[in-house]
Amino acid sequence: MHLPIHNEENSRAIKQKPLGQVVADELRRRIWTGEIAYGERLLEAELAAELDISRSSLREALQSLEYEGLVINKARKGTFVYNFTKQDMKEITELRYLIEIPALLKTTSRITDEDIAYLETLLVEMERLIDEEKWYDLFNIDMQFHLTLVHRCGNSRIISMYKVIQTQIRTFLSQLEPYYREKKQLFTKEHAMLVEAFKKRDVQKVERLAKEHINQVAVTLDFVD
Repeated sequence: MHLPIHNEENSRAIKQKPLGQVVADELRRRIWTGEIAYGERLLEAELAAELDISRSSLREALQSLEYEGLVINKARKGTFVYNFTKQDMKEITELRYLIEIPALLKTTSRITDEDIAYLETLLVEMERLIDEEKWYDLFNIDMQFHLTLVHRCGNSRIISMYKVIQTQIRTFLSQLEPYYREKKQLFTKEHAMLVEAFKKRDVQKVERLAKEHINQVAVTLDFVD
């Protein structure tokens, strides 16, 4: 199989994943790095041949991406990468306010010192990736940061709902590279301030910083009124 393996650690993880999931991961990567454009048609025969996989494995991966809202199947036309509109982006921002903010407020009283220590390791990793300008990996770590906080809220339904939209959130993050290239220090500063608020279990500060952070993404992508 000719799917790229980026390092030995990833290689071990990939071997444990079903093939359809590995293919879905690779297609997400290509979309988020711009190798596959938004709105582009995905030609099954060409992709299956390039990745050296069966059409059924490719379709399994595409079904996963369709469920996540990253691709869309058009009758008699084929499968296309979803071309997100300004309205789509505004709706995801609204969902983040409705789902993520309440989750983080609940997490404030549940977060442990071990959780804080883990978040601080992510901050260190963010600094390294910014220095090396590895934006794809940086935004993956950013998503991991937010997922960690949401998962600590203790509400399984909030967590499930957040999982449904996390791919679309990550998709918007991939478009922030030009902004953070110009303001590299702002990225880790925003996250570091949030960690400090969690350290102090300061609910009001967590709420304010989280709202500012989500709003900054919206403003940067120019999809708020």
